[in-house]
Amino acid sequence: MEHNEEGKGTFSLNEDGSKETSELRTELTEKNRKLHHIFNHSRDGMTLSNQNGTLIEVNQACCEIFELDKATIKTKLIGYHVAPEGREAFKQMRIDLQKKGYVVEKLPIILMNGKRKVVELSITHQAYRDLNLSIIRDVTSETDLYNKMMDNKEKLASVFECALDGILLWNEDRCIVDANPAACELFNVSREEIQSYNLFDFLEGTNISIGKSFQKILEERGEIRGDIQFTMAGGNKKDLEFTSKKSIYGNLYMTIYRDITETKRMIVDLKESEERFRRLFEGALDGMAILNEEGIIVNINRACCRLFSLDSNSVIHSHYSEVENDCEIIWDHSSEYGMSGEGKRVNPVTNQTQVFNFTLSYHIYPGHHLVIIRDVTEIKNAEENLRRTETSHVLGDLAAGVAHEIRNPLSTIKGFLQLLDGNDSVNQELLKVVEVEMEQVEEIVNEFLLLSKREFSSYESVNMNILLKEVIQRLSTKAVDNSIDIVEVYGDIDIYCVCIRSHIKQVLSNIIENGIESMSNGGALRVKLSEKGSFVMIEVEDKGNGIPLHLIDRLGEPYYQISEKGTGLGLMVSYKVVKEHGGHIDVSSKEGLGTIFRITLPSKVEQNKNSIEMRRDKIDYD
Repeated sequence: MEHNEEGKGTFSLNEDGSKETSELRTELTEKNRKLHHIFNHSRDGMTLSNQNGTLIEVNQACCEIFELDKATIKTKLIGYHVAPEGREAFKQMRIDLQKKGYVVEKLPIILMNGKRKVVELSITHQAYRDLNLSIIRDVTSETDLYNKMMDNKEKLASVFECALDGILLWNEDRCIVDANPAACELFNVSREEIQSYNLFDFLEGTNISIGKSFQKILEERGEIRGDIQFTMAGGNKKDLEFTSKKSIYGNLYMTIYRDITETKRMIVDLKESEERFRRLFEGALDGMAILNEEGIIVNINRACCRLFSLDSNSVIHSHYSEVENDCEIIWDHSSEYGMSGEGKRVNPVTNQTQVFNFTLSYHIYPGHHLVIIRDVTEIKNAEENLRRTETSHVLGDLAAGVAHEIRNPLSTIKGFLQLLDGNDSVNQELLKVVEVEMEQVEEIVNEFLLLSKREFSSYESVNMNILLKEVIQRLSTKAVDNSIDIVEVYGDIDIYCVCIRSHIKQVLSNIIENGIESMSNGGALRVKLSEKGSFVMIEVEDKGNGIPLHLIDRLGEPYYQISEKGTGLGLMVSYKVVKEHGGHIDVSSKEGLGTIFRITLPSKVEQNKNSIEMRRDKIDYD
């Protein structure tokens, strides 16, 4: 090393230059280290590529975006993953890069596993030496969110424009800012004109104070729902239901309106109709009940409760079968709209048979049916009396003629029989048989006479105990022959009845004899005599086969009999006689168990002695 001054000076320069170079290298090394750290630890993907698009270096974030390892990515050119719909935009980026030095674009990409993403790609020309720096950011979520927001915006705009309900946007001063077409049509104002209106311009009178109250509640709660009457442009009044929301956008309010004018009118009409129906329902003379589809009683009127002796509070929510009170209903007509039928029951108070007409109408309103019940007992009785009376007229005239023609030769025959009685030349056993048959013929003639009304007898006070015992004594032989035990039930004292003895005796004989004939298998025939108030009641209960319900009403008709024997005149005469005495015959029967005939007669009928002919004439006339 030289030590002259020139040499010294030269040494000093070399020493300073080496120092600067060392510092520069240190600084560059530090910067490279930092750049290397940023490159490898960036959350965004980074690549270095040459001008041909070959990837020289990629960071880990880039691998995660493309879901590939570094070795695989480096085998691809930049832009390899761009989707077909984004390739034209990528080509334009390469062109613009040469001119501008920096480009950025959002591109759709397709990964090698088929997944689709959207990335934001920015490229800087020759950012490092002659290499291009690309920064890749995954914006798939942001893009999806943006697309959804734009889609929702379009939907909201579509809803606003196409909604059937009117929508108004207004500010805190109640000035209308915007309105959809439905609102303009509702308020009868054009879209341009409506923005010059204040909400309260459409309110009049007390509705203004009501509107202010609604707005106060809206400020407190942030939302409100109600209805109010508006006066539209042109003076037309409408009832509008509205829903208001506070501050849906900035300082604006939104109100949705729906025209309920017609609905309110219909509600008023419906209430009036319901009131009319309620009055008709409660005031109807016919019984009415409303049932649901399960047969549960929803409502019942007073007439129905009265007909069946019910308490409305106790039957509501009960099944209709629980409140029929032994009313046997036969439905005889049905259609898609309902059905009708007839029912019968024995009134527990009067012990008389009641007849009802039932009409069931389906779905008078959704899920509910209406039952209308009418008591037609009197009508049925009148019809039956008329039918029987017409028949009785014909048979009465016929019976009178037949009885007259038979009685004359019968008297002659009886006279000769009396002459032959005791004659040894005549077989007396055969003669007795003829006498028995003659008695049978006489009984038939007597029935004819009763039927023809040509025989009149006087009333007398009859001991019913003795009369009933005489009848039973006369029929005892026939009962024994049929293995029947007649059980007699009497009270502690004798019972008297003012009646025509022979006629009532004939009635009792007919009914007890019918009971005996009905018990083909033998058994016990129960005969009970009792007194209830001013009435005498005789019950004849057999254990025969019983009578079907629909045939009970035919009892008393001409030539209709309940046994295989007889003509049916016995019952017809019995019904006629009892009715002439002011009484009635009731029959209850169950098939296979037996039948009960109840004969009810007034015990004190002094007035009937004087009016028997009047009653007979009335029966015939009716």
